[in-house]
Amino acid sequence: MPCGSSAWSAPPTRRRPRSRRGSAPRGTRLRAPRSRLHGPMAARAPDRCPSHPTVAAGWRCEQCESLLCPACVETRRMGPVEYFACGRCGGTANVLLRHRSHRALAERLPDAVRFLLTGPGLQTLLAVSLMLAVLRSLAVGVLAILPLTLALGIFWATFFALVRGAARGDAEPEGPGFTDLIRDNLRPGLRGLVVTVGVFLPALARALSVGRPTGDDLLSLLLHPLDVLTASAAWDDPVSWGLALGGFLWLPWAWLLAATEQPLLSALHPGNALRCIRALGRDAGLVMGVFALMALVHGVMHWRAEGVLDFGIFILSRWIAEALTLLVPFAAANVLGLVLYVHGDALGYLPARDFLEPVLGDARPERGPQPLRDATPFGVEVPIEAAPGTGEDSQAEQLAAFTATVEARDVARAIALYGVLRVLPRLKLSPAHHLFIGQAAAVEGDFPLSVLALEAAADVAPEDPLAPRALVLLARVQGEKMGNAVRAEEIYRYILHRYPDTEAARFAHARVKPAA
Repeated sequence: MPCGSSAWSAPPTRRRPRSRRGSAPRGTRLRAPRSRLHGPMAARAPDRCPSHPTVAAGWRCEQCESLLCPACVETRRMGPVEYFACGRCGGTANVLLRHRSHRALAERLPDAVRFLLTGPGLQTLLAVSLMLAVLRSLAVGVLAILPLTLALGIFWATFFALVRGAARGDAEPEGPGFTDLIRDNLRPGLRGLVVTVGVFLPALARALSVGRPTGDDLLSLLLHPLDVLTASAAWDDPVSWGLALGGFLWLPWAWLLAATEQPLLSALHPGNALRCIRALGRDAGLVMGVFALMALVHGVMHWRAEGVLDFGIFILSRWIAEALTLLVPFAAANVLGLVLYVHGDALGYLPARDFLEPVLGDARPERGPQPLRDATPFGVEVPIEAAPGTGEDSQAEQLAAFTATVEARDVARAIALYGVLRVLPRLKLSPAHHLFIGQAAAVEGDFPLSVLALEAAADVAPEDPLAPRALVLLARVQGEKMGNAVRAEEIYRYILHRYPDTEAARFAHARVKPAA
């Protein structure tokens, strides 16, 4: 018979030649993270769909290599996983990707600064400011060191958490857990304090050397470094202010490196700050300009906070004052996180493939997956007069005829009846029926129909022993007959995850590339 008797053997058909027009040399394609069951594809600019010239393309077909817009792509389903398919030839459609930096950092900055006006931002601001207000109220007498240390840790743990959350692009970044005193409080507090004081240490040392340092001056260096820098003895010293300006320009990059868990010596290394500036180019100047503006606003907020404290309404005044002084630091944390989100690959934060995003953003194909009970096999023409009646007897007759045809191994009639049975609930067709059609269609060269039938064979009864066999044949059709190696590998990985102790899993294991 023309159909294979085992899922392990590939259907004996000639490979359809694939056009290599416009394809990159082997080994030079950019590897990007895969989303669901569509492979990687990178695009430098949004091209136009040939069928709809006024619409930007967001996908490319692996088989016919056509650029596709949402109207030319359809979403299909294989088991619990959805993937994109070309509406023209049925091949796998890959999402076109481009680097996040295609949208300028300056365009993204307003959203980062406005984060504190959103629901998650306000919750974070109010919660942290309340905790700091309570701890500072408890900072009385010789025991003040304990609440002040906890307050310092809470501030810096939240600051670094906001940087990392914004770097992931989270709309609602998670705050620190505070489940471990050393890891979640003392360590980030010490890291933030050392980095902040460290960048200004040359200026502070110069300011102290100009005057006559005392024990009180050394204590003020840790508690109030700006007071030391603005002391009358250092006020007229241009070297002190030059070093202070250098420390201010250095500060954003030291904070950024500290937030990415770099060692303290690495975060405080001026060479690393210069490398960050070179990697960002013009955006580095933009970031430092934004920080200069924030420093002025922060000074105004401190002045306002002192006025609020004068009201003396116990915890309320201190709570409002703390919130005012946290506005700028938390906005700065989001700006630093945005820098990592856009330029993290240039800074060595994450691999370049993690900074690719779909050309069309969140756009979805206009045609969604059909319910399996109502789906019609692709490419099967069903004449109107052949459609079965609506009664249960007529449906039973059609199903009996199809079953008899499959048992007789009448491939042509079985494929034709498979299309007619589109009006019957798919669950009435057994996995063996779908598997037969999938094998037969593959032998006949009708790969889109083979793919659809094999998907159904695996989906209608996932626990049936035929399901992993159908998936293996599906992977071989995709990889060996349709040239979709990426899709085939993902199906093999699904087999390993879903059916680990089967012959199908052992077969798939030999064909899955080892993880890098």
